[in-house]
Amino acid sequence: MKETITNIIAEYLGKDASEISATDTFKEIGLDSLDVMELVMQIEEEVDVKIELSQDIDNIEKLCDYIEASK
Repeated sequence: MKETITNIIAEYLGKDASEISATDTFKEIGLDSLDVMELVMQIEEEVDVKIELSQDIDNIEKLCDYIEASK
């Protein structure tokens, strides 16, 4: 799951997935709130799960944990 989401975000940013750490905050990897919303919609389609974002979900690792718990 982490690899899938990292790849989606890397493609969105035009970066290599190896440049993105799952523990870096979305802000640290260059995403603003609009970017995050667009990516969440894309990820929801990709993994077929509804994501309710909160302030607690601020990096890839936490997002993956949320998705796994929602399945």
